[in-house]
Amino acid sequence: MYIYLYLVRDSVLIKSLKRTIFYALVIGCSGFILIITIITEQTMDQRIRGILSGLLMLSFLLDTKGLSEDRLILGPFDRNGVLYRDIDKMALLLKNQEIRLNYFKNGRRGPMMKFSIPLEDLLAFLSERLNEETEISILVEEDT
Repeated sequence: MYIYLYLVRDSVLIKSLKRTIFYALVIGCSGFILIITIITEQTMDQRIRGILSGLLMLSFLLDTKGLSEDRLILGPFDRNGVLYRDIDKMALLLKNQEIRLNYFKNGRRGPMMKFSIPLEDLLAFLSERLNEETEISILVEEDT
């Protein structure tokens, strides 16, 4: 599983942002499971299961969403993703130093992704990969 998650992570060219609270929560839960597994008296089978559960929790840190060469990757086990040629419309919301990307495929909205790269770089990346008919809307939210 770790090898697969690492390979998917390497195929993502532009990674979306994650919250740092998520990292602390995953590491804390994983550490708690591992400490409880080591401290309590258990059979070897239960101990192995506890260690594997802790490693499973740590695998959530390899969760990567973002833009790959030919598709949007929406999660760690998203084998197919969303091909750029299938996207009908894209909406980009500029909020502070963050870009929020939403896409529409077959009239349905996909999940929002957040990026911290400059808008020019993201538009250059998307213009090479999206269909010519794909509409890109850019919305700017100004702080007042």
